[in-house]
Amino acid sequence: MSAFRASVLEWAGNDLFSRAKVAVSTLEEPLRTGDFSAVQAFNRQCAADGVRLSIFGKPKGGLVFDSLGGFTDVWRDSDYIYSAIEDVGAFEVMLGLPLDRVLAPYRRAKTSLALAALVGIAGMFFVFFALYRQRVRIRELARTEKFRREFVADVSHEIKTPLTGILGASEMLSEGGVSESQKPLLSMISKESTRLNALVQQILDLARLEREGEVLDLAKTDLVDLAREAVESLRPRAEAAGIALSFAAPDAPCIAKVDARLLSEALLNLVENAIRHSGSPDIAVSVSVSGHRATFVVEDHGIGIPPEHAERVFERFHRVDPARAAETGGAGLGLAIARRIARLHGGDVVLSPVVPSGSRFSLSIGCRQ
Repeated sequence: MSAFRASVLEWAGNDLFSRAKVAVSTLEEPLRTGDFSAVQAFNRQCAADGVRLSIFGKPKGGLVFDSLGGFTDVWRDSDYIYSAIEDVGAFEVMLGLPLDRVLAPYRRAKTSLALAALVGIAGMFFVFFALYRQRVRIRELARTEKFRREFVADVSHEIKTPLTGILGASEMLSEGGVSESQKPLLSMISKESTRLNALVQQILDLARLEREGEVLDLAKTDLVDLAREAVESLRPRAEAAGIALSFAAPDAPCIAKVDARLLSEALLNLVENAIRHSGSPDIAVSVSVSGHRATFVVEDHGIGIPPEHAERVFERFHRVDPARAAETGGAGLGLAIARRIARLHGGDVVLSPVVPSGSRFSLSIGCRQ
């Protein structure tokens, strides 16, 4: 700010110097002839610009004219900044500018900077306060989410034990013989218990995958063989549903360090999801390798997935068509598990549409050698 103040004063001094030269050329003739009406006219022009005009006589330097009404102690008036004294024949001329007017821009800038500093400090306080509140909120949400996951996992684990007993009992009853009227009820108990058991197992698998510090059981695996085995295990189910299941892969083996059990589970979820929900006459599964990444693609030509559901299908328990999912037995966890497994392997699962209809799920992983 001191540099800015100095530059303002320097500008005022230069302005006064220029005005003083104009005053000399304008007042030289009126002062020589005693035409004080011309002096008054020039003074009015100076007053309009806020400039003080003072005229001194020589050789003693007495004050002859002053635009402020004849103050004699001009030299000690610290409220003004003055030009150098200019010689005009038998007179001397000096111009002055009020310091309040000269320094007004400096004071406004100083006030603005002070206000800006206060606003900046207040703004920083509110920003830090908002960040602190956001951090606290994130921690609370993280704790709530952790509690929810642990609660669901614990409840699922507790359900699994009696559920296993129900399944065993239903199998024993079916072998021991029941009346014809009881067979439909026994069949319903067995079917729904099996479905609930699969759901509980998926919940436990997802809870384990989402647990912090999950360690993969990595081992060198041929990704082509892994994908082929997954496809062949589901071929009978696809044929029973009237779906043609095809598989394409490179001739050469693709060896990478992966958790074979988890990766197989992810691929099975994608293929089984297509068999259950796509309504497609055919499903194509392929494997490709590019650099240090391998990609498994499951493509169908069925009803497709609306764009608004393209990302939500990977959420837990989200189902595009709840009515159809209830008929086919889907719980909405398969895709969430597949994505989590892919991300544990340094990849992801993405969904893209197939023209004219259908869906393409691409599961990519990083190949560790």
